[in-house]
Amino acid sequence: MFLQILYLAQAALAAYGGQQSYIAITNLRKYDETTRRLAKYSDTADHQRNKTYTTQTSGVAALLLSFILSMTLATRGGTYGFLLRTLYQAVTVVGIFFAREHMRDFWADKTPGPKGAVPKMGDYNEAQRKTHELLSVLDLLMFTWVAMFVLALIIGY
Repeated sequence: MFLQILYLAQAALAAYGGQQSYIAITNLRKYDETTRRLAKYSDTADHQRNKTYTTQTSGVAALLLSFILSMTLATRGGTYGFLLRTLYQAVTVVGIFFAREHMRDFWADKTPGPKGAVPKMGDYNEAQRKTHELLSVLDLLMFTWVAMFVLALIIGY
């Protein structure tokens, strides 16, 4: 029962990350037409635009994977064998790790806050803040999956 509660907490954390991601993507979409026009004239702008959306997609995919597998293990985890549960956890850690690194490679130099703020683009600045919050959530999710694996080994299912 203890592990099931922790898996539900993981699912709630993934849902919170989903909320941050939704806000970031919604705010980024407000500049979609402008960036699309700019991308016609600049390869760099086109690359930045594509990278922005692919990194956000990676984050969403990692959150969905974590949410679905957390809910699966919380509700039906006892019915799966040890090997399958371990495989779920390993796949989730690896998936979150690669999504987080993909996002961090692009967003790390885009610092949110007064120094990194783009003038007259409040929604874009908010998207940056939410994306950095999402990176923190992905960090936390990855570590909770490792901790859950160790806990499951120690106390059993």
